[in-house]
Amino acid sequence: MFLGLLITVSAAPVIAQTYEVGRNAHSHNDYLQPQPFYTAHSNGFASMEIDVFQRGTALYVAHTEEEIDPKRTIERLYIEPLLREIELNGNNKAYKNGYRLQFMIDLKTSGIPALKLLEAKLKPIRKYFDVRNNSDAVKLIITGDAPAAADFKNFDDIFFFDGKRNIPYTKEQLERVAFFSANFRDFSEWNGLGRMTAPDSLRARNFVDSVHRVGKPIRFWGNPDTKTCWQAFMKMGVDYLNTDSPSEMATFLNKYADNTYTAKDRHEVYQPTFRTDNGKRKPKNVILLISDGSGFSSFWAAATANGGWLNATHIKHVGFSNTAAANDYTTDSAAGATAMATGEKTNNRYIGMDANGKAIPNLPERLAKTGIRSGIITNDRVTGATPAAFYAHQTERDQNESIAQDLSRSPLSLVIGGNHEAFDAGGQEILNQVKASGFEIYTGLNALPEGSKSKRVLCFDNDRPADNFRLIEEAFDKSVKFLSADNNKGFFLMVEGAKIDHGGHSNKLNISIDEYLSFDRVIGKALKFADNNGETLVIITSDHETGGLIVLDGNYKSGSIMATYTTGDHTGLPVPLLSYGPGANQFTGFLQNTDITKKILELLK
Repeated sequence: MFLGLLITVSAAPVIAQTYEVGRNAHSHNDYLQPQPFYTAHSNGFASMEIDVFQRGTALYVAHTEEEIDPKRTIERLYIEPLLREIELNGNNKAYKNGYRLQFMIDLKTSGIPALKLLEAKLKPIRKYFDVRNNSDAVKLIITGDAPAAADFKNFDDIFFFDGKRNIPYTKEQLERVAFFSANFRDFSEWNGLGRMTAPDSLRARNFVDSVHRVGKPIRFWGNPDTKTCWQAFMKMGVDYLNTDSPSEMATFLNKYADNTYTAKDRHEVYQPTFRTDNGKRKPKNVILLISDGSGFSSFWAAATANGGWLNATHIKHVGFSNTAAANDYTTDSAAGATAMATGEKTNNRYIGMDANGKAIPNLPERLAKTGIRSGIITNDRVTGATPAAFYAHQTERDQNESIAQDLSRSPLSLVIGGNHEAFDAGGQEILNQVKASGFEIYTGLNALPEGSKSKRVLCFDNDRPADNFRLIEEAFDKSVKFLSADNNKGFFLMVEGAKIDHGGHSNKLNISIDEYLSFDRVIGKALKFADNNGETLVIITSDHETGGLIVLDGNYKSGSIMATYTTGDHTGLPVPLLSYGPGANQFTGFLQNTDITKKILELLK
């Protein structure tokens, strides 16, 4: 058991609530790095471990006696680089940003003589290690063949010591203990993959808690050096994370805030009736929901945040869509959306054009010939690549003025999205063209009149903060009501959740999840509308996957997720394809994204 004596010392737990490299990262056997000191220091590590052997008046840094190199002394590898950095920082700090540093010095030879020698070597520069009088000083922690606890008082108080299990420290001795270390193998043989067994985890956690009860940090050594192990230690509240891979751990911790998520709330999911969810009849209306940049991982991360369920998880007809462009394994939004809008693969950056640069008709154009009305909603700008693919024809997605002009030539009945300065080009010439083509133009969803008799509406939603992701939720009901009014032919509506893609590009899990949760609330609205209407097919997919997200850990009860991104760009992964309502059975299995258009046209003809 741990020390009975220690429980009389009052202190709050020293559990780091937010893990940072500069507070929690320990470079184990740092001297074995290709660049001792500098690798850990450049990554902002809080702690470095130094093994030393005494030979005469020298303290050599090495892992074993056989590896001793006369050139590798503690002065050359650690003291001199430290002083150089302090001088370069110009603020008497080991790190310019103010992070603290500690050296854990492992005495491999007779401890008392080696420590006395170190004490003498540091005397001229003692001020840099005197943490009692200098809060920016480097803390020195002695381990290995350290003196007995009763002898702590015989050494300069710049030295602290590594606490050991089952030693009855007095209160005075405990003040010289910097933290407690323990061999992880005393608690478990876990290899760092999968999960630690429950009994092992409990033993380790109990030890961590016992150390925290006496107000000291805890470090395990001999642990698996994996992200899974680091995550497990963080859950336990282990204060110093031990690693032989400082760069990898620095990346892990520096991105941890962006790679973790805990749900703030949950939304109720709609339970479909499934009355028309079959192939017995054809739809009159089609709602195509496109989650820009979302793959299965972001879908499931959002489901985890919502307790394991989404509106989308109730859907029975499931398939996958291959998103590849005509000229590339990996598509962009322009080519991906064009494939779904026209039924033909094209080159990246092309909008509504085939791979040879020839305009090809899109769904709204083809459906208009049969009297079917079409609309688009996006929380991107109206000229964004995905919405533009449903009305424009250009060989470059950034030709915003030309794309804006194409809107005046489109048969779309409804367009809702963000404005682009292209519409104001030439003194609002393009906007006037759009008005002349029959569009009534509004700014803000609240400006849309109830029961508008207009046949064509363009609504720029610019009256909300850029990060307000609820546009598509708020616009959905108004849009289906508008498209359904005085309409016996049916309608086609494309809704884009554009900002999921931003989460993938920026590698920020909170954006990916929050945006998908908003998109899923639209899915719930669409499923409910389809059940009430009885003649509506709902199709849910993505134009591509962004970020290469991998979900590593989660908890359905707390809605917490830990994940990592593998890229800041698009990937070539197929994306989920979900469908509900009459004709939904046509969208299962493994399809090309172009099949979506072809099947919609076949069902609506």
